[in-house]
Amino acid sequence: MFHTPLAARAVVPTSVDRRFAFGEPPLRFPARLDLCRELAPAAADCDGLRFAEAARRSTSGIAFRPAFASADWRVFASFCVARRLPAGHRVLIPGRSDLTLHFLVEGSLWQEAAGAGQARLLQPGAIAGEDALFSDGPCELDVRALEDALILELSLPRHRELTASCPEIGFELLRAAGAVIAARNRTSGLRADVAAN
Repeated sequence: MFHTPLAARAVVPTSVDRRFAFGEPPLRFPARLDLCRELAPAAADCDGLRFAEAARRSTSGIAFRPAFASADWRVFASFCVARRLPAGHRVLIPGRSDLTLHFLVEGSLWQEAAGAGQARLLQPGAIAGEDALFSDGPCELDVRALEDALILELSLPRHRELTASCPEIGFELLRAAGAVIAARNRTSGLRADVAAN
């Protein structure tokens, strides 16, 4: 057989070698490629935009209002799963670990804190299960559909994908969920103060 010394063999440059040899910029980090924008629904009337409009019109102090543009709402909705719920369906069950966010698009939900006797009617534009963003513990809320409802569900794995693909949207979602928790705690604290006096 023919034996050619290693030093004499022709070196074939790799694609990485060629990229740096010609002064081309390195590839961008995948999270900065805006891949998630390709998943956005083409329809202008997506469930995310319907939810955004309901939240904007809501007079509730605990409505979910992130600072999203229309395109951001479409991207957000592309990571969610839309579900129709019949009346009486239990969305959250106390004591169970549920790491899913629920965004109410149509219908109404009844939310009750387990053992605390505090109940609240959730209208379109509201979020349920926002504590799952900050805690892995079991849920303390009992949430049921009062009538047929349409919700968007964002599971924890899908939320992680959204945050990795579009960090600005993921951060704004966290900020708005934190604002809902803070508003809920303020109203709960006011009720406790009134009951104590």
